[in-house]
Amino acid sequence: MKTSIFKSILAGLLLGVLFFVAFQFVLIVLLIAAIFRLSGMGRWKREHWNNRRMAFAESVRNMNEDEYEQFRSKGHHHGYRHHC
Repeated sequence: MKTSIFKSILAGLLLGVLFFVAFQFVLIVLLIAAIFRLSGMGRWKREHWNNRRMAFAESVRNMNEDEYEQFRSKGHHHGYRHHC
């Protein structure tokens, strides 16, 4: 009887320690992943918007005069950052 109680106590203690350590480990891994993701995503977003801006400039550069005048008449003459 004493051995079954000690086995139960030992099993519960080991399980508790495992959950406590695993929770801290998972928390640390998630924190590190969030830091890397946030720092990397900012770079990706800047690169993405840079490419879009360059694509916009290329599309305007490739327009002929009639298309450009029509483009300007729609209110796009300020560029990509300013709104009418």
